[in-house]
Amino acid sequence: MKQGAQPSAVKSAFVPLVLLWLAAHAAILALILGAKYLFTKTVLIALLVMGSLAFLFSRFQAKPRRLFHSP
Repeated sequence: MKQGAQPSAVKSAFVPLVLLWLAAHAAILALILGAKYLFTKTVLIALLVMGSLAFLFSRFQAKPRRLFHSP
């Protein structure tokens, strides 16, 4: 009777596959999160610039108000 594969041989065969699987998923996750951060940062900077320009170049004047003080 032949004996099956030893547990240490099976374990050593799966370790590189598991490491490769983890590395591939880590790379995919890094790409997704990197794109998400980059696009979010770009949109936030664009909104900040547009808001700043609208504030600087608008002709909006605040209404003068009378200040009430306590006696």
